[in-house]
Amino acid sequence: MVLHDLVPSPPRPSRRLLTVLLALVLTPPALLSSAAATGGGDAATSAGPAATAPVIRVNQVGYATGEPIVAQVMASAPLGDARIEVVDEAGDVVSTGPLGPDVGPWSPRWPHVHRAEAPSLAPGHYRLVLAGEDDVSSPVFEVAPAGELYRPLAANGVRFFQAQRDGADVLPEVMRRRPSHLADRSARLHAPPRYRDGRLLGRLRPAGGRVDVSGGWFDAGDYLKFVETTSYAAALLLVAARDAAQPVPGLREEAAYGVDWLERAWLDRSRRLVYQVGLGDGRPGLLGDHDAWRLPETDDRRQVRPGDPDYYLEHRPAFVTGGRDQRISPNLAGRTAAVFALAAQLAADRDPARARALLRQARVVLSRARTRDVGRLLTTSPHSYYEEDEWRDDLELGAVEIALAGQALGVPPRRQRADLRLAARWARAYLRSPRHGWYTLARDDQSALAHADLVQAMAAHPDLSLAVGREELVGDLEAQLRIARRRYAAPLGFGGREDPGADFALGAAVTARLRQRLTGGSVPAAIGAELRDWTLGANAWGTSLVIGAGSTYPHCPHHQVANILGSRPGFGEELVGAVSNGPVAAGYLRGLGAPGAYAEPCSAGAGWARFDGQGARYLDDVRAYAATEPALDYVAVSVLAFVLEADATG
Repeated sequence: MVLHDLVPSPPRPSRRLLTVLLALVLTPPALLSSAAATGGGDAATSAGPAATAPVIRVNQVGYATGEPIVAQVMASAPLGDARIEVVDEAGDVVSTGPLGPDVGPWSPRWPHVHRAEAPSLAPGHYRLVLAGEDDVSSPVFEVAPAGELYRPLAANGVRFFQAQRDGADVLPEVMRRRPSHLADRSARLHAPPRYRDGRLLGRLRPAGGRVDVSGGWFDAGDYLKFVETTSYAAALLLVAARDAAQPVPGLREEAAYGVDWLERAWLDRSRRLVYQVGLGDGRPGLLGDHDAWRLPETDDRRQVRPGDPDYYLEHRPAFVTGGRDQRISPNLAGRTAAVFALAAQLAADRDPARARALLRQARVVLSRARTRDVGRLLTTSPHSYYEEDEWRDDLELGAVEIALAGQALGVPPRRQRADLRLAARWARAYLRSPRHGWYTLARDDQSALAHADLVQAMAAHPDLSLAVGREELVGDLEAQLRIARRRYAAPLGFGGREDPGADFALGAAVTARLRQRLTGGSVPAAIGAELRDWTLGANAWGTSLVIGAGSTYPHCPHHQVANILGSRPGFGEELVGAVSNGPVAAGYLRGLGAPGAYAEPCSAGAGWARFDGQGARYLDDVRAYAATEPALDYVAVSVLAFVLEADATG
């Protein structure tokens, strides 16, 4: 046991809270200060314009050829009739135009926000400046074909999943990973633990037998494994692999890694599902995963006995639900079935026997879903890690992917029609759900993906009468984009009490592209492009939320492997492709504790606070888990978003 094994990790809030309480992750298209390439949010403070000088925010990755250059200019004083200039690598002005109107204040420090737009440019590298103010400059950005900009980002996202691998089949060349949690090959099954207000109650209760749940991906900066997030992530990777116009290196293989773990988690003989591996929160005298900051491979060297405080760090419990006499929470059943059916679609041409077996598995899992007296959905233990209150979207997704898999494998037409009818019935149930109309694509609502694939599946049987029609499904995608627009209404984007971060932004960008594919047209809904840009630097803090994307991005993620193995300063640079939530409600960044609780104390950049506004704050600091912890669901939606962007024609 190494010294840092017993250093407590700060508690982690519900990711749903991070999503709903994200009190104002903000900034419309591209705004605010040009941050330093070293990750500081305040380049102007250390070398450049004075603190009161205007700042310019852009998509730091760049803009596709044929796409307008949209930026935001934030100022502490009126800018009058100022003009914006586009400057090329040689320093020549290639375009100039007036600023857009003042759309209102971001914060007392920045009471003026202007939207600036320049016409599409020839391929090259550019920056925006205020005319006559050479010191007021955006970061340099590229103009290139969409595939050149975004396909490498999708590949980086795949690398993040490789870094998250658990088990024997890790990749040593990625983050210097070593095999970990080999005891998961024979994990003891346990009944769901009991929690009250996040506190573990009583003893863990064995549920009989052992199971191999080795492998899979770590959920986030910790080492827990969840069906809730793995199924969502694997589904999005499979869709990206299925639909990509050009292959993304390693994508199919990494998606298959997630599928393999879910097949281990589904106990076909007993009709049970291992929904979680590892104890997250323990209690005094009983350590949970969140109570020790360490490398995962050290858990295999603990030499512990039952009753030792760290026993469950090496011998991790496998929490199981379901059974021949007990149905499975419909959200877990639907999304797990969807993964098996998507894998069947990809295997249909290469390995039909494997595809048929996966399709059979998908049908069985979906049939085990509880659809009456559902009650509170099972997600994780404790439930607060990933709260979810809608499940009809999961059943729609599972059913429609089964329908598409059946079409790919040429099952009898009668069975194809039955599959479609079931998918349409769940789509109709979702559209009439009391929770409908609250969300866009995210871990807890996959309806956008389900709707788009259902429209595709319906095309094979155009004369079939179904519970929903194409117009209703496309209309709901458009309604979800209107939700995104309403939440992205403040002068710098998000502002309000129910606004999420990168996962919401990228989910809306995916939804916009899905809608575009169904309805045609060369330009996606503007909100999709704006939220994509927001994630890649066009936000109040001028930071991309994707490590390795743009000139300023997180350098100090709340991630144990990166923190312990990474090189100083900026160890997070090795975790390319990781996506963090970004700005959060200010309360999440109070009382972060001493940096000595981490192997390598890390805080990148200074002056972030000067860009805070409307209740939201941002820090690039290993302690700021709410802002900087990457997670499977964030990165999975980024991979799909970047694949769709890469394939876009304009």
